Amino acid sequence: MNALKFQRILFLLLAFAIVLSGVYVMLIYELVYYLSFEYLNSNEKYRRLESYKTYNWLFIAYMAFEVAVRTHVFKLNARMDYHVNTAEHLFFTFLISMSISIYLHFFNLLEENRLLKLLTVFVILNIIGVLNEFFQNFYQHEPLFVLEGNDLKDLVVNVIGSSLFVIVSLIFRPKKMLNLTHS
Repeated sequence: MNALKFQRILFLLLAFAIVLSGVYVMLIYELVYYLSFEYLNSNEKYRRLESYKTYNWLFIAYMAFEVAVRTHVFKLNARMDYHVNTAEHLFFTFLISMSISIYLHFFNLLEENRLLKLLTVFVILNIIGVLNEFFQNFYQHEPLFVLEGNDLKDLVVNVIGSSLFVIVSLIFRPKKMLNLTHS
């Protein structure tokens, strides 16, 4: 069995774990990640990236980590759960920033202006983060546009994580980091 087929099976197993846990909102997130995974892997430009197989495993690893955290597989105390949730958001920020950068590359957007491209990644990621918090409020039947407590912590982590992504991208050439200069 090739790696791509195995990864698809892992996505299916993660969906099954979500259903068994009863945290059905996670199915929406997994569907979005899976559709992006399939789109990327159907794209020749993506498959020509030197590290596309690594990116695929990062997508799977993140989804598995998120499922483990959100379904409380590891019965952690409140303080440890807080820190693991923070790590999950940092992982989310890196993965989505990387994905946005790849998509911008695919559609040849802002290829000539690296700084503008990174600023765009930063802005888009943080908009997604805010929209995600509103979605979670909607799903949990809380006031839609009220952000407090963990919501604010998550947004701060998104800003920190996307800032780190930009800084790392400025320090390292995109070819070395994301192999996006040649395709």
